[in-house]
Amino acid sequence: MEKYLVKLPIDKEKIEKYMDVISKYAFAIGLFIELTIVLLDKSAYIIQYEGWWFRVTFLLFGLSLITTKREAKQWIWFGIFAIIGFISYKETGRNEILRWVVFIWSCYGKDMKKVLKYTFWYTVFGCAIITLFSIFGIYGEIARTEIYRAGPMGEGAIYETRYCFGMGHPNAFHCMMLVITWLGIYCYHEKLKWYGYALIGVFHIIVFLFTDSKTGLLMSIGTLSLVAIVKCWKKLQSSIWPYLLAIGVMATCIYLSVLMAKYCVNLPILAKLDGYLTGRIFSLWNTTNNEGMLHTWSLWSESRNSYYFDLGIVRFFYWFGIIPGIIYFIAQCRLLWCSYKRNDYMLAVIITVITIYTVFEAHFVSDYMGRNYILFFFGMYLSDMIGVGQKNKSDVSKMKMIK
Repeated sequence: MEKYLVKLPIDKEKIEKYMDVISKYAFAIGLFIELTIVLLDKSAYIIQYEGWWFRVTFLLFGLSLITTKREAKQWIWFGIFAIIGFISYKETGRNEILRWVVFIWSCYGKDMKKVLKYTFWYTVFGCAIITLFSIFGIYGEIARTEIYRAGPMGEGAIYETRYCFGMGHPNAFHCMMLVITWLGIYCYHEKLKWYGYALIGVFHIIVFLFTDSKTGLLMSIGTLSLVAIVKCWKKLQSSIWPYLLAIGVMATCIYLSVLMAKYCVNLPILAKLDGYLTGRIFSLWNTTNNEGMLHTWSLWSESRNSYYFDLGIVRFFYWFGIIPGIIYFIAQCRLLWCSYKRNDYMLAVIITVITIYTVFEAHFVSDYMGRNYILFFFGMYLSDMIGVGQKNKSDVSKMKMIK
């Protein structure tokens, strides 16, 4: 019988090459769509069929994932986190965690330094287009006149004109400039000179004059201060202290967020802080069920937890649940440990400022995966974090390993 069977020649190397091409193109198209959705959301454009676009990117990243050669143990870890994402989906109706897991695993085998630089420049280009369109009156508002600051009962309310440059709100514009700055500093900090950082500082002062976003200005000053410290104090670059600081800041921010969710403005210190935050904490009381308050948190959250507010860490635990929240922040600690072993000190700086910012702003906690650069860092360090597979090609391969 065997003599009648035709044996087809199989070139495994060629098949693997084709699979690698499919994986890279699927990932690139999915990333392009996700970043475009982020930019369209920031503009005045109303995205049509948004949920379907998320399904398309989910399938593209899934295709990239399955066409990438990887070890069996990686699939086991993927299965564990995919189950967590599936449980979250069944309990809340939200598919974000499942989408995150597929995206992170699809990053394996990609040149993530190039991915981050592409993300940076594409976002810069998109923001520039939105800004110019508003300035020349082509599309979107250049400025808005409304009440931006007022007490919980409306006291001290005055109308102000601030510039949003096509992004709907002045804070949204300064927010995008801030996150672009963080990503740019991470990608190019080895090449940036002192005058480059000085220009970044001047840029944010100019942005503040148009937006009057005090949070954006303070975060930009804080970022540049931390960068200056680690750049000038060379010993810190190979020390564990920046990473311990990042973990300490993370723990403090989570504790502060729990206090906000439990007491709102009933604690004098929170009431005073809320005065600087223009009522962000008090806003938790502005719904029938006090959405976001500690009594609305649960282990896996639930489908009715869909209210939007600015407190990012509170929103994470409220939207996704206590268990996913703990897993996410433990994963960030693991990420910091892996970055310490690779001497990636700037990542510790970026995670520190992102964590602080997320206490008061929910930019990184949203439906839009392209906003959350932490997911990109998870993907870059995936092999290090789970201890399986080859280290990502370019992630931080040129950095000195700590012995």
